[in-house]
Amino acid sequence: MRTIRRITFMLIAAFTLFNFNGCLSTEYKEYVFKLNPDGSGEGTITFHNIISIEDDDKDVSFKDFGGLISDYMEGTRFEDDNPNYNVTNKELYEADSVLNGKVDFKFKNFRDIGFFKAENCDCSPLMYYVGDFGETFSESNGNYLGDEKKFPVIIWQSDEKELSLKTIVQEDLSKTHSLLSLYHTWKDNK
Repeated sequence: MRTIRRITFMLIAAFTLFNFNGCLSTEYKEYVFKLNPDGSGEGTITFHNIISIEDDDKDVSFKDFGGLISDYMEGTRFEDDNPNYNVTNKELYEADSVLNGKVDFKFKNFRDIGFFKAENCDCSPLMYYVGDFGETFSESNGNYLGDEKKFPVIIWQSDEKELSLKTIVQEDLSKTHSLLSLYHTWKDNK
């Protein structure tokens, strides 16, 4: 019985993939980076409330969930998009009645993942440009210059070892669908 449900699930997913162009998104993301003295470190990106955005007023959440599993969880889409992150763990989980995801990774040098600090100067602050995210800055434990100087950069003190920021990805949730029920079905059939 379980095999029949799994095959049916995959056939419907394949059919849906060819008929709609949906959009997998998330309500907001939280980034945490922990730095080592040599510039290497580890990080976590948490995707809160993973959702599917309607395509031409059609619910394409089934197709989007299939892409989430095949491309990101079982595939290497995240790794391909972020080659300087050495991914150590990927997981999906339920929290606060929504589907969330988390990616843990290591990196060799903070400069390789978008941070800037003047060379040969331990007094230089750490900086991160958030203008290319396609996301809206929300909060950080650093000083965001976008509000006061209209410059989308976050600055942390030179000795800061844990850097965090939060961005809003999808503010309007009116034409979105939760993927939580599909996650439960997938998990039960795994």
